[in-house]
Amino acid sequence: MRRRHLPGFGYLANLGIANKLGLIVVVLAIPICALVFLQYQDRQAATNQAHAESNGLEYITKVMPFMREVQLHRGLVERVLNGEETARANMERTAAAADTALAEINAMDERWGNDFETKELVAFLNSEWPRARDASSSIQESNALHNSVIQQGVFPLISTVTTESKLVLDPDLDNRNVIAAVTETLPRMTEALSLMRSQGAGALVARRNQPPSDATRQFMAAQSALAQFEAQQLKSQLETAMASNARFEADLRSIVTRSETSRSVFIDNTATTVMNAPTLSETGAEGYFLLGASAIDLSNELLTSAQAALEADFDARADKARQDFAFYGGAAGIGVIIALGLAVFISATITRPLTHLAEVADRMSLGELDVDIDVEGDNEIGQLAESLRRMQSSLRSAIERLRQRRVAA
Repeated sequence: MRRRHLPGFGYLANLGIANKLGLIVVVLAIPICALVFLQYQDRQAATNQAHAESNGLEYITKVMPFMREVQLHRGLVERVLNGEETARANMERTAAAADTALAEINAMDERWGNDFETKELVAFLNSEWPRARDASSSIQESNALHNSVIQQGVFPLISTVTTESKLVLDPDLDNRNVIAAVTETLPRMTEALSLMRSQGAGALVARRNQPPSDATRQFMAAQSALAQFEAQQLKSQLETAMASNARFEADLRSIVTRSETSRSVFIDNTATTVMNAPTLSETGAEGYFLLGASAIDLSNELLTSAQAALEADFDARADKARQDFAFYGGAAGIGVIIALGLAVFISATITRPLTHLAEVADRMSLGELDVDIDVEGDNEIGQLAESLRRMQSSLRSAIERLRQRRVAA
């Protein structure tokens, strides 16, 4: 009676052993390939984010020099408008440097403006900076225009790039602390220090031999408090990052210490030279301005070092993602190759003796009872071979008995 199979299984039952083993390998390879694909997607997402963050950071590194030059230009304009003509040449050089820095921002916007949605903000800088640069009618107008460039243009631009490049979504907590320092805390702190520098130096020139006005005291006190608050935030962010990340510790510790020292000296000098001075002295304006510039320059140096440390981390993360995928993909590929090799080997160990035994049975059916059965082993095929040998022996014996009977008859 013919054995029945479930629908669809008859085809499988009739497959050759090699094909059945190949089918098993294919079935096993499907989940392996699926896992490799998921690993690829995960590693590719990590690589893409690292690249996006790197591009965002590169964009921000072009914004910071522009902010620095605008801040410096604001202070120099105030000194010139207060009658310090010796600052004019430096003011003009700073304006040219700001123009160059803005051109760098425009170049970055050409590359990433659509991706990071910065077109309108860069257009604002291109229209507002020339107005600030050329304002010369009053200190109030100049300060208002410079402040607008920074607070309505530069700060939103940094924030937008940080968000759209996914810097804020960095998976590493240490990185997020340094990113917050680079994109939020340090810019706000340097702006407070810059306002202290420009207003303080301007007051020293404008109110020489007079006490500072109440408005000057209040403004300087507010900016000093803001700078110190941001400095505490900065210290917390960077200390947390350096405590658990050896690269940040090695790259940032020295500049963090020097920046803190310079900033403290400037803030203390602001209190004694401007805010609490019984009378202001024009002779101290240049020294005060340079002291503030030193504090700001070291803050900017810290900013540059932090950006470089982050860039190194992004590159390392992208490299690791590629290496991980190469490892997992290679391991899966080797596994599939080994499985195929085993299938071929096992198929050969089964089909060769079975083919031989089929030939033996076929020849025996034609009367060739002296054919060699060249199969050994204790497995099922070996048992089949042994059964054929017994059948071969039995047939020989039966034929021999028949022959003897015929001879006797």
